[in-house]
Amino acid sequence: MNFCDAIVQATARTPHRMALSIPRADDHYQTCDNVTYQQLLDRAASIQAGLALEGLSCGDRILVIARPGIALYALVIGLLGAGMVPVLIDRGMSRPRMVAAIKASGAKAAVGERALLRLWWLMPSLWQLPRFALDGKAPGVPTLPAPVSKPTFQCESLQHNHHGLITFTSGSTGLPKGADRTHTSLIEQHRAIRAHWPDQDDDLDSPCFPVLVLHNLCCGISTLLPATDLAQPGQANAPAVLEQLHRHQVTRIACAPAYLARLVTTGLASGLTLPAVRSVVVGGSTLQESLARRCQTLFPNANIRIVYGSTEAEPITDIDLPELLADWHRGQGHLVGKPASTVEIKIIPPGHSLQNAAQVEACAPQAGRIGEILVAGPHVLQSYVDNPQANQENKIPRDDGSVWHRTGDAGYLDESGRIWLVGRMKDAFSAGGQTRYTFPAEKALDSLPGIHRSALLPPLYSGGSIDSILVVEGYPDIHALGDVLRHHGFQNTRLYRIKAMPLDGRHNSKIDRQALVTLIRTKQLKAEKAPIGQGLNYA
Repeated sequence: MNFCDAIVQATARTPHRMALSIPRADDHYQTCDNVTYQQLLDRAASIQAGLALEGLSCGDRILVIARPGIALYALVIGLLGAGMVPVLIDRGMSRPRMVAAIKASGAKAAVGERALLRLWWLMPSLWQLPRFALDGKAPGVPTLPAPVSKPTFQCESLQHNHHGLITFTSGSTGLPKGADRTHTSLIEQHRAIRAHWPDQDDDLDSPCFPVLVLHNLCCGISTLLPATDLAQPGQANAPAVLEQLHRHQVTRIACAPAYLARLVTTGLASGLTLPAVRSVVVGGSTLQESLARRCQTLFPNANIRIVYGSTEAEPITDIDLPELLADWHRGQGHLVGKPASTVEIKIIPPGHSLQNAAQVEACAPQAGRIGEILVAGPHVLQSYVDNPQANQENKIPRDDGSVWHRTGDAGYLDESGRIWLVGRMKDAFSAGGQTRYTFPAEKALDSLPGIHRSALLPPLYSGGSIDSILVVEGYPDIHALGDVLRHHGFQNTRLYRIKAMPLDGRHNSKIDRQALVTLIRTKQLKAEKAPIGQGLNYA
């Protein structure tokens, strides 16, 4: 078995179909590089031959240093086909976490773009690695050798647990964890995504998630990447992307909420609609109600679906936009829908022992009971690479060889079997004698006029009367704030205002709560004079 089998089969069916059209960053995304399925496979075959000439072989881990482009995807496909293991580092990482990820990767060589690799001397973790560029040499970086004759693409037959991709994603705490995407998990994830997001033969997809391109290549459809820097989806060049989507009559979009918000705000302001788009999938974070209600106007003919998942398990649940909006106020937190057909779900009450699978299996789901969400299924990643501590903390082995993955998300099932998210387990704290989760109050606060985004935090110092901290981006009515906070059990809240919330580096859609704590502790944010509490005068 090999994940690339599906790409080889797609190439055999439609060798001359456009596989990828990717705007060039070096000319501000004004022109595109295009490649057919056969051309892409031929480029991947040449890369395989060059790697073999350098003595690299099946099982070797290769650090991939390249921006989304034809060369990147040819390299990744070539590595996967040869049984080598691409190691991908999230470009949204801080430099220290990037250095730590490279050091932990176990890579035998680094391959990618000359413009990025020529800075190798700035990263001590790259000093000992052989480095090869795909597009010309630089000091300390030779060009990957080219084969003498035209090679044939190699698709090695591999064991089911053979490493496929290793992805290090940005996070706010601890050492980076390398997600082990085996060939089996890549195949099963492709099947799971296709089952819940069916493609059509004439689809032209424009995802803001670069890794989703591999799924598209397995489907045999065409991909047009957005005309913007995908390392900063929350700062997308919306006018350029909208013009691109309209001109090329794109039929599918997959995006994060921050990226979608840029498109919707700009599109509606100019009176633009995109009737050719028939499917929109939103993932990476929860949606605000105002964005959810506006996006159907920009995409009048689209089925819009919100997907809940993670690096380790994608998808977990999904829900169509009309159902989400109809039931927006029916529960606490964010409704994310029913589990995917391939997913098993358990919700474990806080404090419940999780030493083995038997203890997990003994928990029977009860409607309305909040706990940690655990998932299992053929597409759920079984482990982290070379990280026994992370495996022990997040993976619970089952008798059938699979695992329960601890998502770290808190939520509950409603009477219809749908999941509602109420926050992260680690972000919960005690207020008013009860455990409080962040999403229910934040969801209500975010609906208030004048608020762009809000974040609830625990009090940073014990012994006082403050039971919570609220950081708001915007200028809402203080009385309305107090009403919402007291309704959700927060009686004495210290208020901070911020010009722009710190967000995750990957999707620019989730609040970086640890960064907020740092800003408050270092007094870079100043509190309002009076806390929001019962009986206080706000005038």
